[in-house]
Amino acid sequence: MTDDKASHDLTPERLAYVERVADYWQAGGLGHAAGAILGYLSVCEPAAQTQAEIASALGLSAGTVSTQLRNLAGVEMVEKVRRMGVRTHFYQLPQDMWVRLIGSEDRRIAGLRELADMGADVMPATRHDRIVSLDQMVRFFEHEWPLLSKRLEEFLRKEES
Repeated sequence: MTDDKASHDLTPERLAYVERVADYWQAGGLGHAAGAILGYLSVCEPAAQTQAEIASALGLSAGTVSTQLRNLAGVEMVEKVRRMGVRTHFYQLPQDMWVRLIGSEDRRIAGLRELADMGADVMPATRHDRIVSLDQMVRFFEHEWPLLSKRLEEFLRKEES
């Protein structure tokens, strides 16, 4: 990221936050640029920014930002929005994106169940743990996730009241 950030309302504290988010997601395999975009879209004003504004604020190339926005939109972590009378697209974090992202875990658990079941049909002769541990983990989350999800809903309801 470049020193051009002051013109984009990135205070030193906000910049530190953007960097921390970028580092977090990079460690998780998403990539530094994607994480920086998530961090920036979490604290920028206004909340919706153009691709060019994001690239300029973060000192990233237009191609990098375009690719990462497409990837983030594909996993519903960023959404493209339009403004009446403006041809340019704007990008923002969807409303309550973090809650919705966690809520979509049901689909991932179901997908892992399918993989575990298919793996059981082709169990390798050695190191069964490669499939068995997947099945164990899926069984755990199949049991625990609905309970945790219900607790999250209750927590959020209390937070809103």
